[in-house]
Amino acid sequence: MISNRLQLLRQKMADHDIHALILPTSDFHDTEYVCDYFGARKHFSGFTGSAGVLVVLDDKAGLWTDGRYFIQAAKELQGSGVDLMKMGMKGTPSISEYILEHIEPGSKVAFDGRCVSMADFEKYQKDFGAKDLEVVTDLDLAGEAWPDRPALPASKTFHYEDKYTGKPVEEKLAEVRAKMKELGAKFHVTSKIDEVAWLYNLRADDIPSFPVALAYTVLGEEGGTLYIDDSRLDEVSRKILTDNNIAIKPYDSIYEDVESLAGPVLLEKDFINSRIGRAVTDPIWNDNPIQLLKACKNPVEVEGFKEAHRRDAVAVVKFWKWLEEEMAAGHEVTEISAKEHLGKLRKEQPEFVEDSFETIAAYGPNAAMAHYHPDETNPVKLEDHGFFLVDSGGHYLPGTTDITRTFVMGPLTDEEKDGFTRVLKGHINLAKAVFMKGARGLNLDLFAREPLWAVGQDFNHGTGHGVGAMLSVHEGPNGIRWRVVPERKDSAVLEVGMVTSDEPGLYEEGKFGIRHENLLVVQPAQETEFGEFLKHDVLTLVPFDVRGLNLDLMTKEEIDWLNNYHKTVFDTISPRLNEEETAWLKEKTAPLGR
Repeated sequence: MISNRLQLLRQKMADHDIHALILPTSDFHDTEYVCDYFGARKHFSGFTGSAGVLVVLDDKAGLWTDGRYFIQAAKELQGSGVDLMKMGMKGTPSISEYILEHIEPGSKVAFDGRCVSMADFEKYQKDFGAKDLEVVTDLDLAGEAWPDRPALPASKTFHYEDKYTGKPVEEKLAEVRAKMKELGAKFHVTSKIDEVAWLYNLRADDIPSFPVALAYTVLGEEGGTLYIDDSRLDEVSRKILTDNNIAIKPYDSIYEDVESLAGPVLLEKDFINSRIGRAVTDPIWNDNPIQLLKACKNPVEVEGFKEAHRRDAVAVVKFWKWLEEEMAAGHEVTEISAKEHLGKLRKEQPEFVEDSFETIAAYGPNAAMAHYHPDETNPVKLEDHGFFLVDSGGHYLPGTTDITRTFVMGPLTDEEKDGFTRVLKGHINLAKAVFMKGARGLNLDLFAREPLWAVGQDFNHGTGHGVGAMLSVHEGPNGIRWRVVPERKDSAVLEVGMVTSDEPGLYEEGKFGIRHENLLVVQPAQETEFGEFLKHDVLTLVPFDVRGLNLDLMTKEEIDWLNNYHKTVFDTISPRLNEEETAWLKEKTAPLGR
């Protein structure tokens, strides 16, 4: 099937004399998780991961993705005619190098300029221009070769109330305009849909697990414009926009409007799509001020996160109890049935909106694929040994959750116990770290990796990502990793209110996968003559499965941290459980000692 789709795509390429086509994952808004309309990379390669770029040439194709997806991509690309390109690995060419090696000078390279950032456009232009290749950006070849392409979404919007956001729209507009003034900008343009959603306290259902609407905005010194189908707007949002002098114009009309903006325009090269970026005549290239404002949660949002995690903990605790009882009774449990039951329990919680991403439910060797998703047509049965990794989360009106627990299903090997313990040691080390104000995630990553690095082990993904407030479960500019990955833009200084995941892991192909994940929020620690110090408060409130631990590998401080954490979990969550569930939780949070 994939080969047939590629054949049709190559026919369309030939019709336009194109010899190399770049198909990124992104939509017009640089979105990680996209709606079906923008699933071209998946449609023409068969790779279902959330990150990757497909390059199609006349007689070959390659799929570039990162370490989270190497195992998964290798399986999904089998027989497709698409080669796996492991980003960051020795010997893997860049996209530009691959194209330059395989097509002749004077040939045309194409991509839809709306799906490629200004920064990437300039890089491609430089790389290909130096070798006399012509860059074409005004074609939608994927659309031409996709006869049954899904329609663009058009869900109804709703106003995200101030009791959740902590700030009304007029206050947010004033904050952004103050940043614009500092930079000498008369206008600010953003195509990032989570930034548009944050700015106007606007939510919708255009993308699964990402409660936003496809939209753009141009913000002026006084007024502004929201680009969205007017019929989609709810009346509350419409009035707020009108009261704040924000006009409503059709979604696509931004491309014409930005050409006529008179005065300096603030844009960020890494996030504005190149069709917009190239149309602006007087750009100021700088960081988008909305990103940092959005990332630093205010006290109302922090409290919302805490309440969302209390509710989420109830669902996950009930799930774990159910899982143990089903297995003990000899009932068949599969990755799919477990995933569905967890989803059902979340839906029972107050103000639950939807899953914050597609649940990863991976038993045994499947968990070695960091972003594995169970196959509904061939459900894998859980057995009474090894690990069952479940990475899941929910959007609640007060906030967003993301949690991974690795459950012990029965007897473990010494290797499994060693890995489980070292990953949890790293998780604890990061959670209890105190750090100087001005530190970045780059400075903290070693806390999480040191127990693994000490024995020559590692995990091939970042240790932590930022989390949005009823927005994207993956957001910048905060993150935790040991080296800069420029395209991720997640190496910012950690600021009070930023929510970041703490999720070290260990993956042994063909054997097992382990990950322990909580969400953390940056808070003040203390101020001394040496300066200001920050810390992380733990948001997630679910026990770890201590049956996987080798306590001989743990320090007294690590065991004390775990006991204190489990006491907090019990004290906070038990009042929300019935008597039987409380007794079960008490057992799971019992103090440990050697």
